[in-house]
Amino acid sequence: MLNALTRLVTRLIVSLPGSVLIRMSGRPQMTASGGRVFDPAGQFVAVTALKQGIFGLDDSKTVPELRVIWQKQMKPFEKPPLRSVRRQDRTVEVEGGSITVAEFSPKAVRPGGPAVLFFHGGGYSSMGIWACRSLCEYFAKELNAKVYAVGYRLAPEHPYPTQLNDADAALEWVRANAADLEIDPERISVAGDSAGGNLTAVLCLKRRDDGKWLPKAQMMVYPFIDYTFSHPSIEELGEGHIITTTHLEWLKSNFLHGRPLEKDPYVSPLFAPDLSGLPPAVVITAGFDLVRDEGKAYADRLSEAGVNTQYKEFMTEGHGFMYADTTKSIKAANAEIAAMFKTLI
Repeated sequence: MLNALTRLVTRLIVSLPGSVLIRMSGRPQMTASGGRVFDPAGQFVAVTALKQGIFGLDDSKTVPELRVIWQKQMKPFEKPPLRSVRRQDRTVEVEGGSITVAEFSPKAVRPGGPAVLFFHGGGYSSMGIWACRSLCEYFAKELNAKVYAVGYRLAPEHPYPTQLNDADAALEWVRANAADLEIDPERISVAGDSAGGNLTAVLCLKRRDDGKWLPKAQMMVYPFIDYTFSHPSIEELGEGHIITTTHLEWLKSNFLHGRPLEKDPYVSPLFAPDLSGLPPAVVITAGFDLVRDEGKAYADRLSEAGVNTQYKEFMTEGHGFMYADTTKSIKAANAEIAAMFKTLI
């Protein structure tokens, strides 16, 4: 009941006129370079989340404790499962353990169709299948494809390259079991948001370098691409938003354990000397996101390398916007993103 009421109230509030939402946010209209203007509904949601301390860092808490806190913070905003999409959790053996891979299958899907492996965000330190469940259901429905959410292991308990190895094992498992899963083994694509976008990029890069079978397509949504944190948008948008430079340094510390790997191509794919021969790509960035510029730089390099690349910046949105789909702007953005990816899978 609480979840439904929270969603209803949020929908009513974000439908108010933009000028009202700006006043309610308690901040002047937020702008960024290049004439970018934050969507008023998005600004209200982001500022409200900051005031409530959502995703706040607390040095007195361990990483596992912060995960629990953040999950509780997000609980009231969870949407009920889509009735048109079935879920089945599967266990995949990986080096040193096992992971869960959740299959989201539209009830109307036909055997032998496409599949997408989806890697959730959270900076490799937090979140999980629970966080991307509704998004995976949405993509399964919109793409009419089976979507496999990968519950890769998290840092700092499992630092780099655990996540890359888990992702590779999950892809191998889905492809090896394509007949039982009733999917086309040649039409398996990969996608992810934030850190999951990084994982999408480095997985394709590593498999190309290792001479392995490559996914049919790849989609990276507001991805981490350069762990040197040296692009202009990092400084411009590094404070006052949901994700800050403090978050980035914290996440990098968990992920790399102090190892100087910031320019390793399988950590920061922007440093790969050659991006040719990679799968067709969709790259999405957000205008009010501190990792905006590195995503654009990666899309440019993919195109220059001859990779079929579709790039789109949603100028009025911030990092993580796909999940805040109570606003008209983000609903339209998500529909456009799904349509772009559908042309490739």
